[in-house]
Amino acid sequence: MGAGFSGLMAAFDAGGLGHEVIVLEAGERVGGRVWSQALVPGDDRTIVERGAEFVLDGYRELHAVVDRLGLTLASAGMSYYVREPRGGAPTDLGSMAAIARLLGQAAERVGPDTSLAEVAASFDQDPAALEACLSRLELTNGEQADVLSSAVTLGAMSGFLPIPSQRVAGGNQGIALALAARLGSAVHLDTAVTGVEHGPDGVRVRTATGTVEADAVILTIPMAVLRHLPINPAPPPRITAAWGRATLGHNAKLHIPLRAPTVPSAVLSVPHRFWTWTATDASGQVQPVLHAFGGSPQALERLEVDQGPATWARRVAELRPELDLELDAAELTTWVDNPLAGESYSVTSTSVLAEDNELLVQPFGRVLIAGEHTGAEWSGLMEGALRSGRRAASQLQGLATQ
Repeated sequence: MGAGFSGLMAAFDAGGLGHEVIVLEAGERVGGRVWSQALVPGDDRTIVERGAEFVLDGYRELHAVVDRLGLTLASAGMSYYVREPRGGAPTDLGSMAAIARLLGQAAERVGPDTSLAEVAASFDQDPAALEACLSRLELTNGEQADVLSSAVTLGAMSGFLPIPSQRVAGGNQGIALALAARLGSAVHLDTAVTGVEHGPDGVRVRTATGTVEADAVILTIPMAVLRHLPINPAPPPRITAAWGRATLGHNAKLHIPLRAPTVPSAVLSVPHRFWTWTATDASGQVQPVLHAFGGSPQALERLEVDQGPATWARRVAELRPELDLELDAAELTTWVDNPLAGESYSVTSTSVLAEDNELLVQPFGRVLIAGEHTGAEWSGLMEGALRSGRRAASQLQGLATQ
């Protein structure tokens, strides 16, 4: 259930293990929260990622899948990890990196049940750098510091090295399209699942047009949707409790056409909790598009994204006066109000318990769970989605031998 990265990867691997697979997708396209689209119709130089964007350091499975599918990666010409802070009190990347290391050290001492805000409150040095770090962490995780666990400082803020960033040439959704092409008629779009029944002998998956009977089902839908899916019998309480503790990120993306050429760049708006970048594509040239990503419910409310892109576009123009932006053509993408997503991705809050990673991947009956929210340290990422699909296919093989 679900034709995002995790569902397609699970189906592809399961098919390779000899299983007959059926993929049911409620939407009209594959890819889920990975969605590549031309900002200017027909102009491939303007293909943007309305969902997941950067191929980052350590994406082992994604690299392997790209190679296996005959796709290629293109350099972004800039680094996801390095962003010039603007808009707040003056600071620089070196000062931010120093504060980030201290935040990480403090998080290790207090544990994940302490909030990022509590850890930050104990710092009285370099408030400008601290505020810039908090801005970056809040927008990345789509929540405020008082909700986020201090553990979000571990890894994500461990360094500001200019590690190269990439994306799939032609768009990240190319992975989903290539997997779906190999699965062929097994993929059924516009087929919403309305409920799942399971027992010792198999499962019955109800849709608006009928019922599918199978030996097992892998649910790969976003956590916000999974929580409300009718499942009979219901999952064990310890599993649904873990589902309830998962925190859902609130993020949005904005893309604005450029009227004049520019160079690769990355700039953080400290007070408004968003960052912007210009990047190269497979041609080696900078795309004629300015990209922006923001997060936390409060930040998105201040940017008035519920009313459209205009306010955010104006903020971007104030932040990046060196760019010639076509503000009237700005394209906004949100996920929380999308009924097939309900969230951008899962994040680590103080409500999450140590055992939740294990509970999120635990099968019950003949029902298995995959999705970025089950990716542990890779949750929220394309890499986590792909790894979860492969893991679920392996678990399915275990069920088949029982």
